[in-house]
Amino acid sequence: MNKEIDRLVLQNAEEIFREASNLIKIKSVKSNPTGPDKPFGDGIAAALEYAIGIGRRLGFSVKNVDGYGGHIEYGNDGKLFAVLGHLDVVPEGDGWSVEPYGGVIKDGYLYGRGASDNKGPTVATIFALKAIKDAGLKIKNRVRIILGTDEESGWQGVKYYFEKEEKPIYAVTPDANFPIIYAEKGIINYELTMPLGESRSEGVEVDYLKGGEASNVVPQYAMVVLKPALARVLSILEKFRPSNGAKVLWHLDGDRIKVEFRGKSAHGSKPENGVNAIAALLDFLKDIELQNVDLSDFVRTVFAKINYETDGLSLKVAGTDCVAGPLTVNLGTIELTEGKIKAVINVRYPIYYSESMLTRQIKEALKPIQVEAKNHLPPLFVSPDSELIGILSEVYTEVTGQEAKLLTTGGGTYARAVPCGVAFGPLLPGRPETEHQPDERIALDDLLLVARIYAQLFYKILVEW
Repeated sequence: MNKEIDRLVLQNAEEIFREASNLIKIKSVKSNPTGPDKPFGDGIAAALEYAIGIGRRLGFSVKNVDGYGGHIEYGNDGKLFAVLGHLDVVPEGDGWSVEPYGGVIKDGYLYGRGASDNKGPTVATIFALKAIKDAGLKIKNRVRIILGTDEESGWQGVKYYFEKEEKPIYAVTPDANFPIIYAEKGIINYELTMPLGESRSEGVEVDYLKGGEASNVVPQYAMVVLKPALARVLSILEKFRPSNGAKVLWHLDGDRIKVEFRGKSAHGSKPENGVNAIAALLDFLKDIELQNVDLSDFVRTVFAKINYETDGLSLKVAGTDCVAGPLTVNLGTIELTEGKIKAVINVRYPIYYSESMLTRQIKEALKPIQVEAKNHLPPLFVSPDSELIGILSEVYTEVTGQEAKLLTTGGGTYARAVPCGVAFGPLLPGRPETEHQPDERIALDDLLLVARIYAQLFYKILVEW
């Protein structure tokens, strides 16, 4: 390990924490375009410009690629190695003990949406590169820190970026776990929609129905408003106990009854760790005679085929493989709009599954609901014997003194956006997973360790590779 580079990282610790905090304060949730260089809204544009500004201030070459992404680069010649970070975040949700966009530092932690996923780690890699620059070493290659903009919802930014810019030989992303993730499950969103015909005169009308914020987050909240507030509906409510433990709150407002379902959020790659509020909502509605027959069919079909399951058993797609593990299903969002009902499920499937057969089965299982596959990310697999894995293993062990075990994930990272890439940090073994949850946070010592590990990686890439 190069001790001088490690010393240079450590002396910038406070600046790393401060800049990560500042970046968290920018609410960079994807929204509608607000200008020619703001394809994902003002918040993401501001976060991108701020991160590029850090690089510019530190003396690096920087570029904004039409608001779809950008990069910070060191080196003029040789082979290109990239770090793929992202500056967008999922919506904050409820249940925080601190301001979600406060960038709060307390009790040895940095709190806020993006602290671990992925603003904090991205900032750490920028300052890791600064340590190499400040060391004044003779370098022979290039490192480019790529700043993504819509990793959480569609990947249009990184796709556009690589239409304009060079792809690296190797890349890593600090957007999952240490030591090294060499395989990732395939990911598909399925939009489930049904047009709603005329309602009959009898039954209960659904005046409002909505739940969830993003397909890749276990929904912690859902709500439905029914009218009229019939005695049999109240009777069902009084007896209703969701089997997943979701809380049910309700109150009368004239002839309407508002019913709220409160669960627990979790990352969509591990839906078993959450409590799905939408599943509880559907469980409740399935026993009520609704005025709209199409809506009733939708509710009963989705609950029958997904219900509280996270493994796809009732959809008849459950399974596993020897690399990435079992298939998972997250019922992420649902919304009633004028003329239709729509839900989105997030499916993460094993490496050796057939995407076409999976889609065919889900469409068959959910008939007569219309099912459309969206935002498909094929599985990722990098050979454990590859040069990239060898370099990362050596660096991780040198800095931490721990074995560089190879891992797999159900998460989907930007490692898939390049010919050969893997996820490398930031979550250290044994640390709690807080991304996509209230009080998202990262320990300051861990954030600094990310910078130290990446600085040694950059040394090997720029000087020795």
